[in-house]
Amino acid sequence: MEGLLRLGREPARWLWHQGPADWADRPWIFVSLAIIFQALLGLGAIAVMRRALPQADAHLRWPRKGNAMIGTAIICGIGMGLAMLVADYWPQMLSGTAPADYPVDPVNSSGWLFAMAITGFAEEPIFRGLLVGGLAVLVPGRVRIANLDLPLSAYLVALMFGLAHWQSFTVNPFAMAAAQQAYAFAWGIIYVWLMERSKSLVAPIIAHGLSDFVEVALVMAMTAALT
Repeated sequence: MEGLLRLGREPARWLWHQGPADWADRPWIFVSLAIIFQALLGLGAIAVMRRALPQADAHLRWPRKGNAMIGTAIICGIGMGLAMLVADYWPQMLSGTAPADYPVDPVNSSGWLFAMAITGFAEEPIFRGLLVGGLAVLVPGRVRIANLDLPLSAYLVALMFGLAHWQSFTVNPFAMAAAQQAYAFAWGIIYVWLMERSKSLVAPIIAHGLSDFVEVALVMAMTAALT
């Protein structure tokens, strides 16, 4: 998991540094390139898994007719974005302080929003398609909690998904970083639920990208309103 994410960052970093001088002030270019490379690596890893573990289902297909879960994914994505905004920026919201994380000029804000909108294309094939699909065969079994019935691998990968955001503990207060771990785990469960219901990665990709897009768009709106 971490290897694929890091492998995607390195060629992106190289291209970013080789680009025009003004790219240095536009880190969203690096982030966008990293997401594209990670998406390609994820698809390549799924292709390898299909040969090595043919019984694994990566859900790399169009959603089944009549149950695409697109509307549900949109609702989930918006709700997730709002929840992340509160978890990540409640100190600024309470104090009325403008966040300084993202630019608000048209070019750079558009670049960041584009990068956020495509995050699902990288992380969902890796986390849900490859890891949930592969571990469902290697670690079989399902866990039922009330009406939620998901493979055991869904919970294992949701835990990995949270741990993949461990850097938050190095830059944020412990309580805020712990909240990020909690919602990353919860989102990981929801993404698998969407994937299983629709039999496709399309719905989780939409929910994932929309949640990041909504949070960053609202942060930019806060910055513009308070500066």
